[in-house]
Amino acid sequence: MAKILVVDDEKGIRDALDTILSRQGHDVVPAQSVAAGARELEGGQFDAALIDLRLPDGDGRELIPLAVKKNAAVIMISGHASVPLAVEAVKQGAFDFLEKPLDRERILIVLKNAVREKELRLRDEPAMVFRSKKMERLISEAEKFARSNDPVLIFGETGSGKEVLARLIHKMSRRSKGPFVAVNCAAIPENLAESELFGHSKGAFTGAVEARKGKFQAASEGTLFLDEIGELPPPLQAKLLRAIEDEKIEPVGSDKGINVSVRILAATNSDLLKWIKDGRFRQDLYYRISGLKLEVPPLRERKEDIEPLARFFLEDAFQREGWAFREPGGGFFEKLKSLEWKGNVRELRRAMSRVVLLSGEKGDFSDSLPEETAGREEKAGLRGAKEGAEAKKIGEALREFSGNVQKAAKSLNISRSRLYEKLGRYNINPDDFRG
Repeated sequence: MAKILVVDDEKGIRDALDTILSRQGHDVVPAQSVAAGARELEGGQFDAALIDLRLPDGDGRELIPLAVKKNAAVIMISGHASVPLAVEAVKQGAFDFLEKPLDRERILIVLKNAVREKELRLRDEPAMVFRSKKMERLISEAEKFARSNDPVLIFGETGSGKEVLARLIHKMSRRSKGPFVAVNCAAIPENLAESELFGHSKGAFTGAVEARKGKFQAASEGTLFLDEIGELPPPLQAKLLRAIEDEKIEPVGSDKGINVSVRILAATNSDLLKWIKDGRFRQDLYYRISGLKLEVPPLRERKEDIEPLARFFLEDAFQREGWAFREPGGGFFEKLKSLEWKGNVRELRRAMSRVVLLSGEKGDFSDSLPEETAGREEKAGLRGAKEGAEAKKIGEALREFSGNVQKAAKSLNISRSRLYEKLGRYNINPDDFRG
């Protein structure tokens, strides 16, 4: 199982976490201060670190960079009054936070998700899984671009692996010890986009009860990945260009500029040159971010990669279920190569998870093969439709109660622990619904 560092100055909490986690088979190492936690991180390898925010000799967030550097998933522990600080810690690289008093089921769910995410990240980032010459050339070019500090624009269809490539560039760069912060520009509400990127000062607008750092500051000395950059509103495109040019940002409501050192990696699945003609994207911003360009080929154009990718995803799915890996037979991989995979690598990954779940621990793979691939990324059968509707209903409940999990669970008529389980399954973060 996992090796876990627990950093808390309260002996009762250290002992309680030791009992809970040890019973699950985890190896727990206690520490009671920032200095002690740093010594443990420097001297060993951990899968996760549970760190109290307030420690006798400093702020627990001081340990985040070291833990991230050592590839440990960070979970912060906070009292009610320090929840905003814990949220900031998540932006600095922590996976999540646990609010006191600690809940056993919540602890185990968050820890399981954190360790799983960390394992997937480590497997995905050091090297993309491929066999084709096209990908070999792409990775070689990305390695050269990693040496530069200039922006890189990554083109590719949805699900083709643009963010994985961006993470690889960051890991190969001189900024690898700094944070990698990813922003889905298409998912930011237009009225919040400027604050999300550049932060805001206290009282800048209704609801801004305290100052908040934006993604640029969160990515300081590291890399900021702007996915679907074409979706940024035109007024914000101008401010983004100025921030890149001047290496300085101005939070909403503030007249003081803040110097930032950030490398920009951007991605799009759209034709930005056409969008420039249509007036939807600024030409000057395009030329500023596209000096270095990479294009991730769709999966249908590199069928040699389907078998190693599918095998990688199958192994991961078996591991998640706790089952021994079984080698597919009956022309399984040849069937996969005959499909179009319009949803690309992401669709293949989901399909392999579905194959494992449907075939069971000892079932026949051939009974679970897809007959055809999605015409679009999110197309699914009845099960997918049901899960999509459930995730939407959970999101609506969280939005209604401003991210309060307990109230949302009550409105959905399920237990809080059951809701946390579903949040992990659907990758829903309650913080996204908090004002």
